[in-house]
Amino acid sequence: MSPLVIAGAVALFLVLALLLLSLNLTSLWKWWIKAAAIVVTLGGVIVLYFTMTGLVGWASSGNMPKRFGLLATRIVEPDKLSNLPGAIYLWVEEVDDRQIVIGPPRAFQVPYKVEIATEVASAQQQIEGGGKVLGQFAATGSEQANAAQTAQQQGQGAINTDGNANLSASGGGDGAETIGDPGALSFSEMPPVELPDKAAVMQVTQ
Repeated sequence: MSPLVIAGAVALFLVLALLLLSLNLTSLWKWWIKAAAIVVTLGGVIVLYFTMTGLVGWASSGNMPKRFGLLATRIVEPDKLSNLPGAIYLWVEEVDDRQIVIGPPRAFQVPYKVEIATEVASAQQQIEGGGKVLGQFAATGSEQANAAQTAQQQGQGAINTDGNANLSASGGGDGAETIGDPGALSFSEMPPVELPDKAAVMQVTQ
C-alpha cells in the first residue's frame, strides 16, 4: 500500500475522531443522539478497518479470481492445544481465458478443510516439480460443485504418475458459493498460453 493511501486513512480516522469530540463537547443535542453518533462512528471505523485489510499485507479472505495461476501455498494444520482452526494460504495471480497474466500476485486465506488441504498439497508438489497449476474459483452456482464431487468420486482428482496434475476439489453439494467450500475451488494443469495470430496483428498495425 502506498504511503499516500496510508496517510489518507490516518487522516480519515482523525477527522472522524474530531467530529465525534466536537459533537459531544459543544453541541446541545440530547444524550441519546450523542450515544448513537458514537456507535455509528465506531461501526464505521471497524468497517473501514476490515475493508482495508484486503489492501495491505494480510491475506484476503474474499472471493478469489475466477481463473488464476497458483504460485505458492502454505498449509497451517489445526492446533487443538491452542484451539486454532488452521488455514490454507494461496499466492495467486489472475489470468484470462488465454492464460495471460492480467493482475499482480495476491495472497488469499482459505479456511482449513482436509479435502482442500489434500488438493492444495498435490498442486504444490506439481509446482515444486517445475509444473504450472491453473486454479479456478466458482463463486456462485452449485453445478460446478456437483461436477467436482462427481469427478472426485470417479477418481479423477489424483496426480498422474508422470507428475502432471488433474486436480478437482472434492464435493460441496448445493450452495457451494464460498471460498471455504471444497466444491468452489479446483486445480488443473496450466494449459499453454494462447498467443494472438501474428498475421491478424500485422494486419491491424498496417
